[in-house]
Amino acid sequence: MWQKRKLMTLIKYITLLFILFNGCAMEAQSIMLKNPSFEGDPSLPITILGWSPCQRGSTPDLLPGLWNVYLPAKDGSNYLGLITRDDGTYEEVVQELPITLKQNECYKINMWLAHSDTYVGYNLPIRLRIWSCDKNCNKIQLLASSKLITNTFWELNELFMDTKADVKYIMFEAFYGPGIFVPYKGNILIDNIGYIEKCKRA
Repeated sequence: MWQKRKLMTLIKYITLLFILFNGCAMEAQSIMLKNPSFEGDPSLPITILGWSPCQRGSTPDLLPGLWNVYLPAKDGSNYLGLITRDDGTYEEVVQELPITLKQNECYKINMWLAHSDTYVGYNLPIRLRIWSCDKNCNKIQLLASSKLITNTFWELNELFMDTKADVKYIMFEAFYGPGIFVPYKGNILIDNIGYIEKCKRA
């Protein structure tokens, strides 16, 4: 009888340790986006596995090979091209995160960004903005903004996101350069997005 109680206590202890360890592992784990290198068929730009365009009639481009853009991919075969227009519109893509980002936390994400100076008329440099949003692309919080991307080669960028609320959907948005109030035709290229990881606040 005593041995049975001891065994039951040991099992409960091991179960508790397992739950605690599992919870800590879930808290600390990195979050990987679906299709972070935007692999797909460039002839079908409407469908990019794991990503959805936000504006009806405006489909981001899978490159290279289209629109006079031939920079080789940083990872895999393809990458994403987003543009801004001189009528004040711009392109966005959204994805539902596999794990919700928690409010009042700091997260970091890195990705390779470039600019094309031959993008069939959309040749000026722009920047990338990252938003939290809902499934209908309604923006909630601006999480991060890159510098103006002028490099015509791949460059690694690390962005930091401070969440004011839980984040279930994340949006990548092409946007004009900082301090510029006249819309213009520009582009940004995105490839090989890294894991979303927690970071320490300064």
